Amino acid sequence: MHRTKSGLPAALKQAGLRMTPQRMAICEALSQRFDHPTAQSLYDQVKQIYPSLSLTTVYQTLDTLLKLGAITSLGSAGDDTIHFEVNTDPHINLACLTCHRICDLESSAIRELEREVQEAIGSKVLSGRVVYYSECLEHSDPRACRWNPAIAGQQAITSSPTEEE
Repeated sequence: MHRTKSGLPAALKQAGLRMTPQRMAICEALSQRFDHPTAQSLYDQVKQIYPSLSLTTVYQTLDTLLKLGAITSLGSAGDDTIHFEVNTDPHINLACLTCHRICDLESSAIRELEREVQEAIGSKVLSGRVVYYSECLEHSDPRACRWNPAIAGQQAITSSPTEEE
């Protein structure tokens, strides 16, 4: 599920953390980003507003949100860095190994797969991840990658419906 701006701070309060302006800014930055940011990119963004922010605070905040299930983490997109996202609904991640961007592909097929797995194991699926890796074959310049949300002007890519839907 997509978390609202208030959802991330509420999760931190639930964990007993004091809501400092820096933590609020980290939550706000994370909830507004659809590019699956890294801890470093969140740090760079929030540090512009709060110069005293430490990278440790960013990592601790992200770690707490992960443990609470308020966000998820993804492995590398070819950049050896962990990426984070607030979309905890079942979906497909598309990772570009050229520009290291990750975007969401909303698909009804992923929900069907989750149902199939639950039936097979006879238990509720707690989490799962489907990631497809590709390269920007159309462009050698990573800034021109068609999966780059800043260029594509979209927050998530939606698959086209099949005839069965």
